[in-house]
Amino acid sequence: MLNSFFKRGVSVKILVTLAWGLLLSSCSTAISFAPTVKGTPQLKKDHFISYDDERFGYRKWLPQSAEFRDPDLVIIGVHGISGHAGDYENLAKYLLGCRHDVALYAAETRGQGMDSKHKRRGDIRRVEQWYDDLLTFTKLVRQEHPKSKIIWFGESMGSLIIMHAYQRAQHELRPYAMAISSPIIEVDSELPWWKLAAAKCAAVFFPGAKISLESLSDGRRPVVTKKDQHEQQAAKNAWYIRRYTLRLLVKLGDMAQSMDEMASAVSCPVLVMHGDKDVFTQQDKVNDFCNHFDPLISKTRHDYTGSYHLLMYDHQKDKIFADISTWLNQHLDGNNGGK
Repeated sequence: MLNSFFKRGVSVKILVTLAWGLLLSSCSTAISFAPTVKGTPQLKKDHFISYDDERFGYRKWLPQSAEFRDPDLVIIGVHGISGHAGDYENLAKYLLGCRHDVALYAAETRGQGMDSKHKRRGDIRRVEQWYDDLLTFTKLVRQEHPKSKIIWFGESMGSLIIMHAYQRAQHELRPYAMAISSPIIEVDSELPWWKLAAAKCAAVFFPGAKISLESLSDGRRPVVTKKDQHEQQAAKNAWYIRRYTLRLLVKLGDMAQSMDEMASAVSCPVLVMHGDKDVFTQQDKVNDFCNHFDPLISKTRHDYTGSYHLLMYDHQKDKIFADISTWLNQHLDGNNGGK
């Protein structure tokens, strides 16, 4: 029914563009908020129990030497849509191979392909659940490393989550700094207003209806790495999601549209990385996004000529990881933290 609905001309181009960009990645006023805790959040060996007693797996990469079990910096990575925590392995191996002062944690995202509840995969009832999961996980990681500086790292859809979660966080849960890779910002659309309204109406009446991205995009797929092999491999992965709910796609679009607003209230150091061949976010949109950050904060920007959307899988990944390591060095002396 929904496929025929879209084929009759009410195709949601804004959702197609956003969804492809997000799929292939593996509040102007600050709000003080703490998730409503139903149970007891806990960090177990291979999973954590979130604020509402739901369980999600996670990966961690720690310094090998026991002497550095309490590293100076702890990165918490948030993966993209249809990705998983293991997407941060390349970065973790690089950093741990050249330094002993950093650890990296990455949790599985609610509603994505490694969610233990299969019926929830490809859907999210409320985007606030993503934010609350991240805040809960951050609190648990802080308890493991009380002396370490916490840095949030968001890739693609993960950039949406960390930017919005920052607004929701109490001061003590806000990260010391944030790194953003291939952000999704202000999804463009040439659709007239009535088509956008039709898309949102469909999500209201059929919020749980799932749409395959292939049917929406007429089989088209973008190039996401120079060798362009990632998507073929991703479709074979256990965590690959073939269909997403209208509710999730519309909410992601809303999150992307408010990224500039989110940036204006950030008060910690920020690193933004973008490839000039990223087909999902144009250079001028990244420029606008970066210009919305407070000029008083430490802001680092790297643009990579010839790189595509999946920077941590692309041909310049070693250069990108080296730039991340250099940026981390800037925040070890305690002089560049958030206000």
